Amino acid sequence: MAKVKIYFDPIGNTMNIWWGDPKNAFSSEEVDASDRNDVIVKDKQERPISIEIIGILPKELNVSGKLKSLIKENKTPFILS
Repeated sequence: MAKVKIYFDPIGNTMNIWWGDPKNAFSSEEVDASDRNDVIVKDKQERPISIEIIGILPKELNVSGKLKSLIKENKTPFILS
């Protein structure tokens, strides 16, 4: 049975699920869906070894979205609190 590794990035709002070795990543392609931007990672034999799910968090918990709105509102340096 293959080991599955899951990496969650709350700032980038992504989750990577690897069932293959990341060292074997050779190419990637976007999922063919109009409402998703997810990415499939493949090895040299074109076998899928990972998926990156983009936009995993709802808008209320999206850290990068919140940071963007804070930066737009403040034109001078500020401290996040």
